[in-house]
Amino acid sequence: MWTKALSLKTSPTCLNKNKDIHRNTKGPAYNSQPFFFIFDFVENKWFNSIQSLFNFITMKNDRKLVIYLICVGFATIFWFLNALNKEYSVELTFPVKYTNLPENKILSNTPPDHFTLKVNSFGFTILRHKLSMAFSPLVFNVNSFTNRRMETSENDSFSFISRQFITRLSEQVTNELEITEILPDTLYFQFDRIVSRKIKVQPNVSYELKKQHYLNNDITTKPDSVLVSGPESILDTLTYINTKSQHYKELDQNTMRNVSLEEFDNLNYTPKRVVLNIPVEEFTQKQLFIPITITDLPDTVNVTLFPNKAKINFMTPLSQFSEILPEDFSLNVSYEEIQNKEELLELKLYAEPAHILSVSVTPEKVEYLIEKKDD
Repeated sequence: MWTKALSLKTSPTCLNKNKDIHRNTKGPAYNSQPFFFIFDFVENKWFNSIQSLFNFITMKNDRKLVIYLICVGFATIFWFLNALNKEYSVELTFPVKYTNLPENKILSNTPPDHFTLKVNSFGFTILRHKLSMAFSPLVFNVNSFTNRRMETSENDSFSFISRQFITRLSEQVTNELEITEILPDTLYFQFDRIVSRKIKVQPNVSYELKKQHYLNNDITTKPDSVLVSGPESILDTLTYINTKSQHYKELDQNTMRNVSLEEFDNLNYTPKRVVLNIPVEEFTQKQLFIPITITDLPDTVNVTLFPNKAKINFMTPLSQFSEILPEDFSLNVSYEEIQNKEELLELKLYAEPAHILSVSVTPEKVEYLIEKKDD
C-alpha cells in the first residue's frame, strides 16, 4: 500500500504534470481554478455557519425587542388615558366672524380674525373639542354684544375689554369648557361716517375714427354727476368717478352707449350706470375770404394793406357747413408793428367759430402803405 502511494507520487506522468504546472505559473495561460474552488468551498462553509449563528442570536434579540416594545406601548396608552382624565388649563385658537355691524358707519380698521381662549377642562374634553370644533368660527355679533352703543354714538373710535364677552362666547363653544380669559384682551373698532355727495362723472374712453370724421364736441355722460354714498374719508378726496374703460373702433357717427362706473370698495352710486355720448360727425373742407382790420389805428393816418383780405381754410362739420360765414372770423394786424417799422405785418386770427378744425391763413403776412391824413 505504501509502495503504491510512493510509486504514484514518483510516476513520470505526475512529474510531467507538476513540471507543466510549475512551468506555467508565470505564463499567461496559468489555470488557478482548483485552488479557488477549494478556498470558496471552505469560505462558504464558514460563512454559512457564522450566518446561522447570527440569525439565531438576532431572532432571540428580536423576540425580546418585540416584547419590550409591546410593554412600552401598553404603558404609554395607560399613561395617556390617565393623563387625559386630569384637568388642564390650555389655550385654544378660534377664527372669528363679525356680523351685524352698525348700518350708518363703515369699519375702517381690521379687528383680529382669531381669538385665543384660555380654558379649563379635562383632557378628554379638550382633545374631543380640538378634533371636532377646530374649524368652527366664533360669531361676534357687534351690535348685539355692544348694545348698539357704536351705532347710536357719534364717536368713530371704540374699545372694549374682551373679558365682558366671555359669557356670550361660552354659549357658542360648550359648557364643558370654562373660558377664563380672551386674547387679545382689548378689541378696537375704528369707523368712518357714511355720507352722500354728488360727484362728477368723467368718461374714460379711447376711440378710432374713420377718415374725414372728427368729434364735433366734447364726450359727455348723462347724467354728468351721480350721488355717491360711502366713507367720509374717501369722499373728501374724491373729485370725480370714471366710467369703466371703453374702446371704440372705426366710428363714423354719433355714438351713445349705456356704461357702468368704475367700482370702489364701500362706495355706492345712484344711478349705477350712465349714458355715454361720443359726438362723431363727418367733416369737409371749406374756405372763406376774410377782410383784414388794423387794431389801434390812429385817426391821423391812412393804412392800405396788400392784400386787404386773406383766405382761411378749415374743416367743418357737414351739418354746419352753410352756417359758417366770414362774419364769424376776426383777422387783424397791429398798428404797433407799423410804428416799429416792420416791413411785413403778421396776420392774427382773434375769433373763429366753434367746432372747426385745421384752420390755416393765407398769406401769413401782408405789406402795407401808410399815409398821413390832410389837416
